[in-house]
Amino acid sequence: MKLLELIKSVNEKSLTREQLEAYRDEIVNLFAQMQFELADIRKKKAIFFLEQKEKTVAATEVKWQASPEGQREIELSHYSKATEKILSSLKSRLYELY
Repeated sequence: MKLLELIKSVNEKSLTREQLEAYRDEIVNLFAQMQFELADIRKKKAIFFLEQKEKTVAATEVKWQASPEGQREIELSHYSKATEKILSSLKSRLYELY
């Protein structure tokens, strides 16, 4: 399942404990994959900054953010933050069921 599909599924209020646990596990795995990909992108970003000849760091940052990998970094960063909130919510819901 993809992240957006998981978010829609998790929002269902009548999920059982087993379903919530399964969704939690899927989201945790997806979160880990996002973090690995984000780490790879940030390593590439460091090399990108070294190779650029822009006059300022801000100009280099804007150039990076406009690149496909910079766009992916922005997406993953925000997806990761949202995923953390969803996991927190799932944990609270599971806690209520125990």
